Amino acid sequence: MYKLHASRIALVLSLLISGVASTNAQPAPKPRLAVLIIIDQFRYDFLLRFDDLFVEDGFRRLMDGGAWMTDARYSHLHASTSPGHNVITSGMYGYKTGIIANSWYDRSWGKRRPSLVDPDSHILGKEPTADGRASTKELQGTTLADELRMATNFQGKAISISAKDYSAMISAGKIGAPYWYEASLGRFTSSSFFMDDLPDWVKQFNARKLPDKSFGRTWERLLPEAEYLKRAGLDDRIGEEDNRKSGITFPHVTTGGLDAPGPAYYNAFKHTPWSNDLELEFARQAIIEEQLGQDDVPDVLIISLSANDYVGHDYGPFSQEVMDMTLRTDRQLADFFGFLDQQVGRDNTLLILTGDHGALPLPEQTALKGIPAARVADGPLTERLESVLDATYGEGAWVEYLNKVGLYLNYDTIKKYHLTRAEVEQTSADVLMADPAVWKVFTRTHIERGQLPDTNLSRAAYHSFHPDKSGDVIPISTPYYMLLDIEYSVTNYGTTHGMPHDYDIHVPLLFHGPWIKPGKYRLPVDMADVAPTICELLGITMPAGRDGRVLGEMIGDG
Repeated sequence: MYKLHASRIALVLSLLISGVASTNAQPAPKPRLAVLIIIDQFRYDFLLRFDDLFVEDGFRRLMDGGAWMTDARYSHLHASTSPGHNVITSGMYGYKTGIIANSWYDRSWGKRRPSLVDPDSHILGKEPTADGRASTKELQGTTLADELRMATNFQGKAISISAKDYSAMISAGKIGAPYWYEASLGRFTSSSFFMDDLPDWVKQFNARKLPDKSFGRTWERLLPEAEYLKRAGLDDRIGEEDNRKSGITFPHVTTGGLDAPGPAYYNAFKHTPWSNDLELEFARQAIIEEQLGQDDVPDVLIISLSANDYVGHDYGPFSQEVMDMTLRTDRQLADFFGFLDQQVGRDNTLLILTGDHGALPLPEQTALKGIPAARVADGPLTERLESVLDATYGEGAWVEYLNKVGLYLNYDTIKKYHLTRAEVEQTSADVLMADPAVWKVFTRTHIERGQLPDTNLSRAAYHSFHPDKSGDVIPISTPYYMLLDIEYSVTNYGTTHGMPHDYDIHVPLLFHGPWIKPGKYRLPVDMADVAPTICELLGITMPAGRDGRVLGEMIGDG
């Protein structure tokens, strides 16, 4: 049922960096199963704002009985799903792995491209495409999943589950087994890069057609409305988005605008709590069918709960919907933890819970409170850049592409006027900095020459820069401004993330298990520390080229 491609083993070995670090011997028995739960778009403050409403054995199991790292942050610029999952599962940042954002401008394509494109692979059940996500072939280095597989002579299993293809694939590295709920198919699938065909148990799970059973289902508040008014305010707020035709106020009825289940409904389904139920039910089935945690060879299960991100994008982090989603996730996890206790055993299971990024409050709501905030599209900034560069150097097409990942200058125009890239970068940076929505800028030349000042933000810039993928000038938004986001800043609805501000990079990080010393740990933690720490606890080799350290302060003596 669990298949390995020889070509992927060779690919992993070819990417290994010399001088791989090894862990110290583990004095206590190792976990039989490490369960890493990544909640997509899960801000740190969610655990504080709703803590008294959590049930006993959901988030509270880890908050009260585990190690709670209260100051865990990402040190990169583009806080989003692809780089977030990459850092968690590899212990490395995009400057090494190449995963700098969810997407970036590709000069050879002449347009924006997503991460994980591989024309030689395809999603099982779909026709191959030349520009779609299909594998982790471009991911440089190894991950927790890869190291577990190799350290156990491929006996240990590493399975990842998500409602997003890129979350599942990045978490699986190159030789793990990723599965995700593919909305265009209405079922779970994987990629030909990882397996030739789906295991029989996955096919049998898909045959149950569980998403179809929620067609037309009504999402009501879990608790009385008064609790939501007290903590989240009004349900109907300016800036919220009716993204999947389910309305912007409770109750939400999910059909995707269809009369029967189809692709539009399956996409809308991902924006509901029932999507997390589906993922966790699939995880239960994976544990049973793959016999995870049933012997002394450790296994890893990575679950990325994607619905929280979709709901957060639609309604914003201070909405009644996000509050309800968080409370429901708490209950869903309590049920899942109970299953793990019965199936694997509490003393055999290492639990890790975190988030891949946070979220920006709806700019309209922030502005109503008197804090400067706005949505800033790329059009006006591009026009201003072109105008100033024309006036300064001569007429031409100066801007090849501009979004929050970076400004990509037209090198042919620079060459035409016999200019250096550095001087055009600086002029462009000055133009961007004149806009109130732009807080800081970094230029390619300064990064490549190592000329940035010694600050946390500069370190994040170095971590996020890849010479083949990054722009020539990288803008950072003024806090609470939504800057140059192609999907959201051009509309008046929904929110996003992707900046190095605290609301985007500060996430929960909790460890639980008999190997962990419970308590609140307030020292700064980099999210690159997660993978090396899990490897240490499992007694396996660290990911090659890791940036993170082992969080030894919270590991027990056995």
